[in-house]
Order: sequence, then C-alpha cells, then structure tokens
Amino acid sequence: MDTPNIIHFIYPWTDKTRPWSLVNTLAVQSAIKAYPNHEIIIWTNAPTRVPMLPVEKRKCELPTHVGDAEIIWPQYVSDVMRLQILLDHGGIYMDTDIISLREFVPLPNNKLTISWETSAHESVCNAMMSAAPGSEFIKAWLDRMPEAMSHPTWAYGGVVVPYEMVHDPAFDNQYSMISHHFCCPLDLTRNWLFDPALKELAKERVGMAYAIHVFETFWREIIKDITPEWIENNDCLFSELLKGN
Repeated sequence: MDTPNIIHFIYPWTDKTRPWSLVNTLAVQSAIKAYPNHEIIIWTNAPTRVPMLPVEKRKCELPTHVGDAEIIWPQYVSDVMRLQILLDHGGIYMDTDIISLREFVPLPNNKLTISWETSAHESVCNAMMSAAPGSEFIKAWLDRMPEAMSHPTWAYGGVVVPYEMVHDPAFDNQYSMISHHFCCPLDLTRNWLFDPALKELAKERVGMAYAIHVFETFWREIIKDITPEWIENNDCLFSELLKGN
C-alpha cells in the first residue's frame, strides 16, 4: 500500500499549551502551497483556538494511555498522537513549525520515511515523516513507548527510541532513513532563519531541502514577536520565504 496524499498536523491543547502562533499559521499555509493535491488535516481538541484556515480541523481526544501505561508528560501526548495518526491513516506528518518548501513524494512502499536531525547522525527527527497505514516500524515504536515514558531522558520515546531502532537489524526493511537536509538543514548553532546577516549563508545551507524545521520552542523569544509587519520589515531568510503568505 502506498502513502496516501494526506498531510497531518496536530495541536494538542491543555491550559499550559503555548498559544497558536503566526509561525504555525504560516507552516500550514506553506503546506497548502507545496502540496496542492493533498488533503490537509489539523487534529486538535481545541477547535476555537486554531485560526480559520482552508483545511480540515478534525476534533480528537488527547491520548491518555499508550498500551496500559498512563501518559504523564505533555511531550508524550504529542509523540503518541503523531504515531497513532500515521499508523491508522498514513500520509505525511508535520509539526506546526515545519515550513514546506517543495513537495515531497514518499517512496512507493509502506516503509516509514524519516530523517536524521543533524549531520552527526546522533538523533532522529520526528517533526516530519511519512508512512502508509499500518507501518510495522511505527507499531514497534508505539510498543516501546510505555517503557520509554519511565526513562529519565527528556523525550526519550520521541527521539532516542527511533534512533535505537534504526540501529537494530531487526527493523532494516521497515524504514527509509534520509539526510538531515530533508527538513532540518539549519541547525541550532546560529540564528540562521532570523538574522539578516546570515541570510545568504542560510540559503546555501537550505539548498534543495523539502522543508525547514523552525524549532519554535528553541527560538520562542524571537517568534513570539513575529507579526506580518515584522516579516515585511526584516530582511532575513524567514521573511524572504514567507513574505506575502
């Protein structure tokens, strides 16, 4: 079975959730532009908190358990949601801070397509990935979540577990691992997206990437002040990519 033409975003909301930002809106708009033949869904339990966008907002309940284990930490709610949605529906999953640059066409098989987060190949990126429904890799990943949630490492189940799995020969035929240039061409060593002085170097690093992970949490002090006027008046790569959207 091939990967269906669906883009999935999630916005799991609690009273501690960061408000929906302009960056989130721009991410969805960039997906609409890059994937004109795809259905785009925002899965959320907070329909009144997501701005009007020409995509489907699908009401859902937040997962409270994975297997028999209760989900305590918010990051695991997101980790379980994205995996369960891909397992059940297939398609392309994107975080709401992924800026789409061009259409990615998944490989014609039911393997999970996932990328490295950096050139060092020390962590796996789960911010953008694709699969057909019923991915065996995702099934096994979810099976490991109960044990992962008791691990002291932050977000162990979202990043470390898939890293361990891609180094396990038992899963060799269940995934396709691709370069960090897929959606993480800009690392966190410098303010590549928002510093005008770095714009040309940043464009070189982006190259032919399919998307850019903005890392909204890391750059939140900049992102909270971004408005359409800010984009219009700043000559950085972020503004160049999204001006007029």
